[in-house]
Amino acid sequence: MNIITQDISFSDTSLTLTNQRVLFWKEHSTLILADLHLGKAAHFRKNGIALPTQVTLQDLQRLEQLIQYFSVAQVIIVGDLIHAGANREVDLLRQFITKFPSTKFILIKGNHDRFADEQWKKIGIQEVHQNWRLDRIYFTHQATPVVDTHTISGHVHPGISLWMPTKKTITFPCFVVATQQIILPAFSLFTGFDTKSAPDYAIRYAFHENGIFSTDIF
Repeated sequence: MNIITQDISFSDTSLTLTNQRVLFWKEHSTLILADLHLGKAAHFRKNGIALPTQVTLQDLQRLEQLIQYFSVAQVIIVGDLIHAGANREVDLLRQFITKFPSTKFILIKGNHDRFADEQWKKIGIQEVHQNWRLDRIYFTHQATPVVDTHTISGHVHPGISLWMPTKKTITFPCFVVATQQIILPAFSLFTGFDTKSAPDYAIRYAFHENGIFSTDIF
């Protein structure tokens, strides 16, 4: 896995964007991501569409490498960790978390996260919140304007489509960064993209395996 980073200033602190769909907050040794949608492949299989468990294994393998690379103390998941109900892929998540006994896992609940708090604890998630604040940054799954507050959210799976010289478009996942808001890309590789929803006067930091590049939205 090729990890490329770019530092930005947000809420009077430094955050590190990566081309692997996560933010790193060095000040708190914290990895921040959203929209893993674990169990989505199992949900499709249940409805007659044959998708391999390998989809989930690849996402968890990437996350394991990122936790090790940044030596994080905690992981904040900004919603939609579990796509549907209990299934084998939820068991894989439980097994995954046991690999990191010294790492705290915090969930900001998304619209797909329907387990009771006790179920989350059995999986290994130490803290579960509807919304949560750390220092000056407010975490919420769906973008919710909060006066005089900087927010980090997920939910919309932002992307950007660019015209190529071949007169075709290529769509890239991206971080959307405005003065008081960051929208995270979906961590799962098994998601679509929203190329239209973005706050005014934002910058899209798009990325691919070998780089990060930015484009303004006005």
